[in-house]
Amino acid sequence: MSDKTWKTQELLDICSQNLTDEAAVYVASVRSKIDRILFIKDRFTTSVNQPLKISSSEFSKTQIEVEIYIESLASNLHSLTDVLGQIINVIILKPLLPSEKHLSSETLTIKKVKKKLTELTLDSVKRTYADEIIHAINNLDNSDEFSYISGFVNTIKHRRLLNTTFYLKKDNRSLIDLGFKLDEFEYNGNSFPQKWCKTIVIQDSEKIIDLIFDIGNSINNFCRAIFIMNV
Repeated sequence: MSDKTWKTQELLDICSQNLTDEAAVYVASVRSKIDRILFIKDRFTTSVNQPLKISSSEFSKTQIEVEIYIESLASNLHSLTDVLGQIINVIILKPLLPSEKHLSSETLTIKKVKKKLTELTLDSVKRTYADEIIHAINNLDNSDEFSYISGFVNTIKHRRLLNTTFYLKKDNRSLIDLGFKLDEFEYNGNSFPQKWCKTIVIQDSEKIIDLIFDIGNSINNFCRAIFIMNV
């Protein structure tokens, strides 16, 4: 993991209790999902570092295990965005909107939240910090890593499971790398090539979590500014 953090407790501390009572469950969900992702990364690393006998039944079990880890990791990463959307909705949007314009928590998505943030009429200070949140959401949404995870999750959710293939990478007969690659797939008109599973688990997940934390920190910045203005 990188050194980037998001002080979720600070968010709860600087917001009024009538907001944090509702938001606390979503903040706890973010923490829980991050813990699950870290657990999966640890188990995945342990699994793929075991000696593999390609012709053995243990190999097939390891392959299935890797695929399950990838599916779980991707689902938790992907769902983090809409949990963030719930936090923004409760802490920022609801206090600023009349009740008839509130977003339903049952159908809420981060894209709907971003649209509402964009449409808000705000003073210059609030607009500056709202735009910071929008910018952070765009950075996540436009990243290659999240686009891949989003395409993968929607494919296995609505269409089909994706399989892995085992590869040995050699140069002049010397082993350079080995492991499982997630097979290529297409989603929503976009083609996604084969990708090393360990790249998804180790590198891509870290990048996505960093971008998630950027959104979280921008929420804190907005709320901190409101808190200072109200002191």
